[in-house]
Amino acid sequence: MTDFNAQENGKQLEVEKEDATYIIHRPGEDETITIELSYIIENGVEVYEDMAQFYWPFFDSNNETDYENMTITVHPPKTTSDVIAYGYHSAYGTEKIENDGVVIFEMGLVEGGEKGNIRVAYDRDIFSAASVTHNETIRDKLLHEQQELADKEADFLNAQKNWENVAIIVISVLSLYFLLLLFYAWRKRQATLLEAERQTPARSIVPKEVMSMPATIYYFRHFTTGLGDLLTIGMMDLVRKGNIEIRGDDTYHLINKQTEHKHEGQLIHLLFRKLAEKGTFSFEQLESLLKSSSNQQMFRTELAKYQGLIMQEVKSHQLFNQHAKLRWFTGVVSLLFIPLMIVLGIYELYMWLFISLALMVVLLTFAFIFKTRTVKGQIIKQEWDHFKNHFSGLESSSWYTLSDDDKERALIFTTGINDKKLAEKNRFLINNQKDDQEESDELLFLMLALSTTAHLNFGAATQTYAESGSGSTSYSGTGTGVGGGGGGSGAF
Repeated sequence: MTDFNAQENGKQLEVEKEDATYIIHRPGEDETITIELSYIIENGVEVYEDMAQFYWPFFDSNNETDYENMTITVHPPKTTSDVIAYGYHSAYGTEKIENDGVVIFEMGLVEGGEKGNIRVAYDRDIFSAASVTHNETIRDKLLHEQQELADKEADFLNAQKNWENVAIIVISVLSLYFLLLLFYAWRKRQATLLEAERQTPARSIVPKEVMSMPATIYYFRHFTTGLGDLLTIGMMDLVRKGNIEIRGDDTYHLINKQTEHKHEGQLIHLLFRKLAEKGTFSFEQLESLLKSSSNQQMFRTELAKYQGLIMQEVKSHQLFNQHAKLRWFTGVVSLLFIPLMIVLGIYELYMWLFISLALMVVLLTFAFIFKTRTVKGQIIKQEWDHFKNHFSGLESSSWYTLSDDDKERALIFTTGINDKKLAEKNRFLINNQKDDQEESDELLFLMLALSTTAHLNFGAATQTYAESGSGSTSYSGTGTGVGGGGGGSGAF
């Protein structure tokens, strides 16, 4: 190549050559421009005994730039009808032979990294001034290669059509399978709802205790309850059961070590062995002890055990049907898309490849997360949903008829789900009880105050030392005991 020039609107641009690469310099911003390139290809035509050919790679895989509208026109020195022309890769099938022998390759958009050689041959006689460079004929070779390329293209298109049909069948079958899975899930849910309704003909505003309150709330909140909330409701539940006694000097005393659940024993171990002095726990001690990095690590470790044991209790009640066989089968079926997508990519069936990928993701997601509630799990969910939806409308007269245990569990539940409206209702009912009844339930008021104090202190401690894992930041809690101030979602 010689006499390489680059012009923009008739203005000559600076061109620099590095080895076999030409670099065009033009200052400017992010904009669209048109540059006209001109150059001479010397000895670009190979002359054979019967034909002369122009065989040239105008771009190859080393090109990093997209051509928005690539058109290559080859003019013969004289008008002729004896023409053989074809292209390779991106140029294949783009040639158009005019009546005068001009060949036009209209490739349109050519993306960077693509290859596209062109090959054009004319009768030897119109190159009479050129010397023969190859003492052999080439016509038959060109015609044979042209036919080979056409046969390969036909085979490719035929295979492409066949694999498109395969993709349509596979995607249709597995789409139907997915719809059947959705229908199955819907039927299972409906059957569970009906059976749960049948087994609970009459509801009390506060459901019967099936699991411990921490486990119930952890399950009800889809296992997203924060560690601070788990500690708060766990401690309140131990006060309710008489394991912990609240005293007026802002301290909490262990009265009974015997517990019904392992996580209750773990909480007692944490509060009264790891964080207490002489069997007495206080939030002032909690703040002081957690300033030590070794205690912070201990706190994180013990909290993880506590949370795990709550989850263990939930699992022991078998509240979900896992459908393991169906999920495994669905997962294996979804992976069949992987070899199919590879083939679809090879045959450039990108639309079907995308649909296959989307359906595979959907089926894999189903395989990972699908489960349905058992009747027992549905009853627990429905009863506490009923409580959440109707407690705010509960009359004081109905509140008085509840047992002390129901009132205490109602308080723990409203504290654990962080519902401000229910918290205010609970506070109102408890305060009215204090005014209207001669003998108020002292334990209920102590638990009400604890809900505020524990929420603030445990929330600050877990956020700083357990959830973030930070050992250098101090937290701002409150040492207030039974008369502690309000604030936060657990405050009444």
